[in-house]
Amino acid sequence: MSKTLIWDNGANTIKIGFISDQQPRIIPNCVVKAKSERKRVYVGDELNECRDHSSLFFLLPAEKGYIVNWDIQQKIWDRIIGKDVFDVTPSDTKLVLTDPIYNVPAIKDFSYEILFEHHSFHSVAKTSATSLVALADTVSSQYGNEFCCIIVDSGYSFTHIVPYYKGKAVRSAIVRIDIGGKALTNLLKEWVSYRQLNVLEETYVMNECKEDVCYVADDFQRHMDIAKRHGKENSIIREYVLPDFVSHHRGFICEPSNCNKENNQKLTVNVERFAAPEALFNPSDVGIHQMGIPEALAYSVSLCPEGN
Repeated sequence: MSKTLIWDNGANTIKIGFISDQQPRIIPNCVVKAKSERKRVYVGDELNECRDHSSLFFLLPAEKGYIVNWDIQQKIWDRIIGKDVFDVTPSDTKLVLTDPIYNVPAIKDFSYEILFEHHSFHSVAKTSATSLVALADTVSSQYGNEFCCIIVDSGYSFTHIVPYYKGKAVRSAIVRIDIGGKALTNLLKEWVSYRQLNVLEETYVMNECKEDVCYVADDFQRHMDIAKRHGKENSIIREYVLPDFVSHHRGFICEPSNCNKENNQKLTVNVERFAAPEALFNPSDVGIHQMGIPEALAYSVSLCPEGN
């Protein structure tokens, strides 16, 4: 009996699982070399076996959200399909694979060639991640096929605003903003390197730091006012303990009562916690002259044909 495999091929991570699974598995979409183990190359999920995540060198298959290095991408796909990860039998597997919105036709064609000729999948259906979200909402909605929604898909390389009407994307109203998680991590690296400690080569560590400490402020100016305060009046400031790759392999937020007791390397994060994600809403503040998410939402709605 054939199985159905859902595969969201993101530029930073691959979210993958069989249709019967409760949760997808998240696998890094990269090949990595580490300074600590120069003779070994880590492919995809093997990155979890790396003992020292400092100064990692990444080989990424995607650039600006689109696959450009097929040798790297195929190596990662081979690893995922192989017996050590999902142990897929392609000839008995139906594959649902996501593509970036407005993907280049040549990239689509080459991916089909790899999936059918190299891996021999039973069948392949391509869609976008936003279409899967819209489908799930349509199925669960009381309005059925009349359901309408607008989806904000903020990924690694860019953010898309996609309106849906009766289950179909209104393609003329799709808006793209060239900022995503990668840009936010780079911002955080630059600010911390300028103010405290040089972490420009610590992309992996600072990406984890971003995930652990950053948040979106519901009132930016109010949070700025709080961040200016001192002592206990500042509820935003945190100490972030960097990994030492001996006693702990991931950084963590340090409790104030214990911060001075541990002899660990720490970062103090204050306004950076909410200023980095704010770039999604005001890209011009960091030199990206495009609309933020609020303006893009309004613009996308204005592009929808009347009557929709």
